[in-house]
Amino acid sequence: MVKRDLCTGCGACAAVCGAAAIVMRRDREGFTYPVMNMERCTRCGLCDRVCPISERSKRDTGPAHTERQYFGARAREDAMRSLGSSGGMFPLLAAQVLKDGGTVFGATLHKDGHVCHIGITAREDIGEISRTKYVQSDLSSVWEEIGSLLKQGRKVLFCGTPCQCDAVRRYAGERRDSLILVDLICYGVPSPGIWERYVQFLEKKYRGAFQAFYFRDKRAGDHGHTTVLRIGGQERIRPLLQDLFCKSYFYNVNLRPSCFSCRYCTAERDSDITLGDFWGIEQVRPDLDDGMGISAVICHTEAGNQLWEQVRGRTEWFSCQRQELVNERQPRLRMPTVPSKRRALMMRLYGCLPFPVWIRLFRIK
Repeated sequence: MVKRDLCTGCGACAAVCGAAAIVMRRDREGFTYPVMNMERCTRCGLCDRVCPISERSKRDTGPAHTERQYFGARAREDAMRSLGSSGGMFPLLAAQVLKDGGTVFGATLHKDGHVCHIGITAREDIGEISRTKYVQSDLSSVWEEIGSLLKQGRKVLFCGTPCQCDAVRRYAGERRDSLILVDLICYGVPSPGIWERYVQFLEKKYRGAFQAFYFRDKRAGDHGHTTVLRIGGQERIRPLLQDLFCKSYFYNVNLRPSCFSCRYCTAERDSDITLGDFWGIEQVRPDLDDGMGISAVICHTEAGNQLWEQVRGRTEWFSCQRQELVNERQPRLRMPTVPSKRRALMMRLYGCLPFPVWIRLFRIK
């Protein structure tokens, strides 16, 4: 097993263990980690093979890459663009794979606040797995389904954080031919335990049932710097940094420890396509900057190029140089997030203070 502060919590080790020797359990910070029962372990080494950050995985050269291509793009259809937090590229990619008879896996936010990955096969369900969720997603319910579909030779598109995509790639092994991996430019993953307690806090505060939360709503045309909470049949709209949970996220307090040493903070990745916000678009193509978001698109492999070719006719797009996309406003393509100096203290307080008191500490600037 890898060092605790490096573990990404993907759960691939537990999913691949045929002896059921590994279970995923939450710690006091609300993150899941593998716990091994050595009496059950058969020393087969499968957990080490699928782990995205084990010493063995670091020696893996990964898939064959073509010359990487860099683009900015936004969906022509407003309906598709509104489904995404930036330029609507993931909904377009998902729609194409569904059209080809495939299954698309992405993160959804349930009404109980739980964020997890699900698989969809119908176009009308794309909205369920689109849009940004600033919470680490639980993959436990999709490993078996992904493996079964790949074994049948069915096309699968998986979208997630870079570490999740790398874990899925390793889990797929030799069955990867029909798998397309789309990873995200990731700032870091916040604690699902803290998020779920925040949902409970909101329900008590507003005396209603939680229905939905949009971390990056675009109705204000402000590049998605607005949150929308639906609770008790009402909508509550506020700026992104006025939401207490989002504030704890952008203050680098509630991120997973492994995010601070993330080895995926580079433009050179082992997925097929990387997607994210094209921050700095006003410097590269100001004519396209309408406040509704432009996607950054990096194609790493031939499979990624082929899927991009299938959808780009439904976009407004432009080719760019690496340095135009990997700019000072895209730090997560160059280096990991730096932890807050307050993180250790805040996490200790999280374990001993009532949650309403703890979350209100973020009112202090």
